[in-house]
Amino acid sequence: MASRFGATHTAPDLSAAAGLIREVTWGRMCDVVVLTMGVGRGDLMDDVIALTAKRGRVVVTNIHPVTDTRPRLSLLGLAQWEKQVVGCIFGSVNSRADIPMLLGLYRDGLLDLDSMVSRTYPLEEINQGYQDLRDGKNIRGVLVM
Repeated sequence: MASRFGATHTAPDLSAAAGLIREVTWGRMCDVVVLTMGVGRGDLMDDVIALTAKRGRVVVTNIHPVTDTRPRLSLLGLAQWEKQVVGCIFGSVNSRADIPMLLGLYRDGLLDLDSMVSRTYPLEEINQGYQDLRDGKNIRGVLVM
C-alpha cells in the first residue's frame, strides 16, 4: 500500500531495502529512516542503522514489546558515523495546529484518509480488531460506536 500513498520505492524486508537504498542513493544511504512497522524488534536495530547515512537519524515510531529492552546495535558505528536514534509518539504533533491542518487537507481532497481505513469494527468486534492489528491485516482498523 505504500506506493498507493506516495512511496517512490518499496522493499519486502531490510536486506532488500539495503540493496535498493544503496543503489538509489549511490551508496550514501538515508538521511532519515522512520520505523513504522506495527511491532518493532530490537534485534533489527543494527540492520536499520546500516540503512542510515553518516549523521543520519533513525526515528522509532512503532511500539516494541515491553520485554524487548536490549536492542542489538554497534555503538562504535553509531558514534563513528554520528548517527542518531530518536523516539516519536503520535507523530510528535502539535494537536492545536496539526489536527486542523490535516482535517483541512482531508476536506480539500489532498489527504486520502478514507483509503487508509482498511476495515471498521463494531464495538462487539473490538477483540477481532486487536487481533487483526497484531496480525498486520490492516493499514488502519477503526472502531465504530
